[in-house]
Amino acid sequence: MGCLSSTFGNSAPKTRTLVNRLDRGVYEVSRRPQDTAPKDDRGPVVRTVETAQTFLTAAEVDALVGDYLAGMSVKALAERYGIHRATVFSHLRRRNVPSRRPGLGLDEKAEAVHLARAGVSMRAIARRMGVDRKAVRAALVEAGVIVDGTDDSRLTDSQGPDLTD
Repeated sequence: MGCLSSTFGNSAPKTRTLVNRLDRGVYEVSRRPQDTAPKDDRGPVVRTVETAQTFLTAAEVDALVGDYLAGMSVKALAERYGIHRATVFSHLRRRNVPSRRPGLGLDEKAEAVHLARAGVSMRAIARRMGVDRKAVRAALVEAGVIVDGTDDSRLTDSQGPDLTD
C-alpha cells in the first residue's frame, strides 16, 4: 500500500475548484431571521436562494382569467401580475380556461386556401389576416395546397396582388 497523499493527491481539477470555493465561502447562504416573513403590497412572498414567488389571491386569479379572456397576452399578464408566464398558464389550466392557439381558425384557413389558389402570396394573406406567414403556410400544407418540404415557389412572398389596406 502507498501513502494517502500519493493515493488521493492527484484529485481532479473540478474537485480542487470545488474545495477552493468551499474554503472561500462562495456557497454559503445568508440566513434571514425566521420571525419576519417577507411581504410586498400583494401579500406574502416566499423567497428561495434566487427566486421570489408571489402568491395571487383568488380575486387576482379571477382578474387574470378575465384579462386573458378579454384578449390580453400571456406575456402582458405575467408582467402585470408579477409572475412567470408558466404560472399564468398554470392558473388558467386550474380554472379550465381554454387556451388560445396562435394561427388561423377553420374559416380563416378556408379563406387562406381560396386566396392562395387565386394566386395571392403567403405574405399578403398573412398581412390581411393579421397572422405570421408561417401560420398561413401551415394552413396551406394542411389543406394540401403545398406539399411540405417541397419548393413552394408558386406561393412565394413576391408574387400575387398585395391585399393590404
